[in-house]
Amino acid sequence: MDGVVFGLCALFGLAGTTLSAREAWRQRTRNEYRIARFTRAAAFGVCTVGVALAVPLVEDFVESATGMNNAAKLGAHFCAILWCGSLQLMLVDWSYNQDVLKASLYARVAFAVCVLAAMLPLFVKTTGESVEFTTEYATVPGVTVYLMVYLAYVAITCGEIAFLCSGMALVARRGGHSWSARGLGMSATAALLGVAYAASKGSYLVTHYLGHPWPLRQEEIVSPLLAGLAVISLITGLTMAMVGKRLASRKAALSAA
Repeated sequence: MDGVVFGLCALFGLAGTTLSAREAWRQRTRNEYRIARFTRAAAFGVCTVGVALAVPLVEDFVESATGMNNAAKLGAHFCAILWCGSLQLMLVDWSYNQDVLKASLYARVAFAVCVLAAMLPLFVKTTGESVEFTTEYATVPGVTVYLMVYLAYVAITCGEIAFLCSGMALVARRGGHSWSARGLGMSATAALLGVAYAASKGSYLVTHYLGHPWPLRQEEIVSPLLAGLAVISLITGLTMAMVGKRLASRKAALSAA
């Protein structure tokens, strides 16, 4: 299941990264939304790396090459945090005015750094040959705390992404930009799927701690599917929004001419 889901995500991520990087390069001389263009390409790029690391064959190769157990999982989790954080920066650049933009960017960067700083010592203290950083090892306290920190960040950031995308989708629809509105609406739905992914894994960890976990086999099916749908939908939605914005610019240019 993981190989199929995350392999497909990697293909979507590669296509999204290529299109976003091309668009960022094409508009490199424009100062407007420069941060958003860069962080969108960066977000798609780190997402592609992260989901590739979650493919079992790649995971085994990375751990064999590095000689470090859980190396691929740590990399995938760090990429997920950088992916969510980069998307936040992109949307903040789109949504906020210049008076509060810099402070808003710094706040989100600081939040991501704090989460990474909390996860790394937990990982170092807990990792070992007999431990995997998955819900299967929820009996290990360090694994549970590590995963809860990671999942809390994903839930919070995806919640903000959903809020910002839904607001911009409404504005785009009122302005008659149908492609952008559809893309942003899909992105908001995808972010909610990201929240659902965090809730799925997190609820298993909480119920396991309370002594009444729901079936692990179900969690191992539901969570990857939610994560895969969130990644594919978000990349597709943001790419649609990018294409819609380009079409709107061309239409405006033709009207002016």
